[in-house]
Amino acid sequence: MKRTTHRGVAVRAAVLLLMSLGVTVPAVAQWKRVVYSGKGETTDVPSPHDLGYFTRNPFLRDDGDDLCADCSPAGKAASSRKYSVRSEVRPAGTLAGYRIVDVLYYIGARGEPNPTETKWKAILVQVGPDRYREIFHLSAYYTTISIAPSRIVQSGNERVLATMDSDGGNGGGCWEGYWWFDRLGPHALDFSRIEAAIRAGVPGNTTIRMSCANLNLDTQEVRGGVQKTDAECHACGWIGTVTAKFRFDGAVGLPVSVKFQPDADAAK
Repeated sequence: MKRTTHRGVAVRAAVLLLMSLGVTVPAVAQWKRVVYSGKGETTDVPSPHDLGYFTRNPFLRDDGDDLCADCSPAGKAASSRKYSVRSEVRPAGTLAGYRIVDVLYYIGARGEPNPTETKWKAILVQVGPDRYREIFHLSAYYTTISIAPSRIVQSGNERVLATMDSDGGNGGGCWEGYWWFDRLGPHALDFSRIEAAIRAGVPGNTTIRMSCANLNLDTQEVRGGVQKTDAECHACGWIGTVTAKFRFDGAVGLPVSVKFQPDADAAK
């Protein structure tokens, strides 16, 4: 027989109270942060911080070590003598009661009074009074592009948070992130069923890209070229175009239709 202590009774009562109020405690693992930088893609689960943590000393937010060779605390301090960084907080909106903000970081040479090129972006979700969790961090100082703010998109019946920035190359690549929110917080959008439907609807031994510019959340459509897997160059081996319609049920993407249109030249 399981023994119930006074402490156990108190804990159970607290849980029941939270349930009666409709309050849930977010799972820590759900607040995964994705970091894109010159080092590649990494993930972690950082602790919440006050907003000033992200804005007081932007050099400490150099997750990609863009601005220093020796990125010890002393090295980061030294980099402040070479570069000028300013931060700007921009509201992105509210989803499921969570306030979302971007912190955009403008970087220039030291002595440049007002740098205008946005090279880093942090997406923060407010989880308490002056407490924010970072769910996305892009550090792209090494490119020629300027990073854009994130946005809230009405995608069918669901409102989702989206960020997408070109990687500056000619291959159509990008850095992106998409989330649906409920009272537990952010859930990364699940495109796996849409991708499976697209792959089933195009010829075998081909590759497709269903992200970046090929993905349109506003119209709930994926449209892009289909290329042979063994294509010998970036511009070779294109055999047609696929168009897929989808919808969201919460964070889960559901395929509606897939249409493959072969190129006339490819059919010869």
